[in-house]
Amino acid sequence: MSERLRTSGIAVRQLTVERVTDTGDEAVVWGRDVAGVVSGLRSGLVFDSRLPPRLPAARTTLLQHFRGWFVRTSKPVFDPSAAVLMDFRLPQPARGLAFGYVLPTSCHEALVEYTEFSPATLDEVAYQRALSRYCGSILELGEYVVGEQEQGVIPMSDGRLPRRHARRVFPIGVAGGATRPSTGYTFAAIQRHSLYVARAVREGRSPARVPAPHALRARTMDAVLLRALDTGRVDGARFFTQLFSSVPAERVLRFLDGATSLWEDVGVGMRTPVVPMLRSLLDLPLVPRSASASWPVHR
Repeated sequence: MSERLRTSGIAVRQLTVERVTDTGDEAVVWGRDVAGVVSGLRSGLVFDSRLPPRLPAARTTLLQHFRGWFVRTSKPVFDPSAAVLMDFRLPQPARGLAFGYVLPTSCHEALVEYTEFSPATLDEVAYQRALSRYCGSILELGEYVVGEQEQGVIPMSDGRLPRRHARRVFPIGVAGGATRPSTGYTFAAIQRHSLYVARAVREGRSPARVPAPHALRARTMDAVLLRALDTGRVDGARFFTQLFSSVPAERVLRFLDGATSLWEDVGVGMRTPVVPMLRSLLDLPLVPRSASASWPVHR
C-alpha cells in the first residue's frame, strides 16, 4: 500500500469477490485472497460493479461485439492526430450494422477494430476474416504485424437493470446501467454517476436517490433506435452516416453519450429517418419483454 493511502485512512484489499450479503444493519463482501483464504469485509454501503448472471427481460437485445488488432506497419500509413470512429465501408450484416475503428498511436502503429451490432457474436474465423479484409482491401495498410489483440461484447438492450440489490448494496458501472444501450458508450456516464453517488454519501443521503446514469428520455430514444435497427426499418450504416454528416461532430458525440439537452435531442431526431423511427416509437408499447438471457460471452 502506498504511503499516500496509509495517511488518507484508506486500506486496499485485493479479493476475488464471491458474494455480497446484506443483513439490513450492514453489508458483507465475501471473497478469497491470492492464497485462497476466505474473508469478509463489513461496511455500511457496498457498490457492486459485477455483472449480473442474466440480462433483464427486454423488448430488444442486440450485441455490440468487437475484435481489435494492435498493428505495426512497415510504411507510415497512419495519422496520429486523427482517429476513425465509424468506418462503414465494411460489408454489412443482415441484421444490425458493422463498422471499423482506427485509433493511431504513431505513423506506424494503431489499434484497428472491427465492430458489429447484431443478435449474436461471431466465431474466431469470422473475426479474423473481417479484420484481414479491413486492414488489407479497405485501409490498404500494406505489410503489417499484429501484436496484442482485444475483444469484447456489450449488450445493447432496453431491459431495466436494478438500481439497488439490497438495502445497502448498489450496482454501479455497466451493472448499474451506465452503458448507453444504443451505442455502447459507457465511460462518461460512469464518471457522472460516480460523482452523484460520492456527493450523496458525503452529504449523508441515500445513493438510491441519485439520478440514473441515463435519463428516461435517453433510454426511450435508445429503445426506439434498437427497435428500428432490429426490425430493419432503418439501415444502421446509413443512419449513423447521415447523423454525422448533418449534425456537428461535437454535438453528435454528446448525443451518443447521453449528455445533450431536450432541444438538442429534438434537433438530432429531425435529422434521422422520421417515419420509421416514429413507427418504432408507436409500436414499442405493444412489444412484450422476453425472458432474460445469460450475460453474453465470446465463443
